[in-house]
Amino acid sequence: MIDAVLRATMDRVLRRGLGAVWVRGTLPPGPVVWAANHHSWWDPFVAAGLLRRAGRQMVVLMDQASLTRYRFARHVGGFGTDELPRGTAALRAGRVLVIYPEGRLVAPGPPAPLARGAGWYALHAPARLLVAATRIALRGEQWPAAYVSLSEVALDGDVHAVTGALSTALRLELSSLDAALAEHDPRTALPGFRCALAGRRSWDHRVDAARRRLPW
Repeated sequence: MIDAVLRATMDRVLRRGLGAVWVRGTLPPGPVVWAANHHSWWDPFVAAGLLRRAGRQMVVLMDQASLTRYRFARHVGGFGTDELPRGTAALRAGRVLVIYPEGRLVAPGPPAPLARGAGWYALHAPARLLVAATRIALRGEQWPAAYVSLSEVALDGDVHAVTGALSTALRLELSSLDAALAEHDPRTALPGFRCALAGRRSWDHRVDAARRRLPW
């Protein structure tokens, strides 16, 4: 019961705080390590919302101190850095492990150096390794929107090689996403992205809808 209430609350916060969540790429079936940059407070909410709509069960690796502070996070799949075997067990059960290999919240920009955890889990579970480059951007609407670009990383080599490939892929995906946000009309959808979740409408859209119904 608590789990369902907390998941619904997270979903409501997401829909009321963002204008939309846009996605490029696909989520593969089976166990997946969702390796994302952590540049915004919204990041875990966006991941949870997308995975919930895809019908996937999520677990998320958290700093142990943060999990102690927010114990309720266990009810939505959170586990701590002192409990690493939980991630392997979840992957072997077919779940999606959300992990932020930068290890901390950092300013938007290129990714910080990555820890080896995402690559290690993908190799040892085993599971597919997915880059989830994420940006929260305020463009031509009243509310900011989330943009998530997904791409799979090949598991070639040892954990050092896979972590290097993950770092390169994440940097390239973020660069591509930043370029698209800078170059395209802020009132139009980014090419190649689909709306996975609609949130709050800007007031200009509401006024336009009312204008069509009310000739005066």
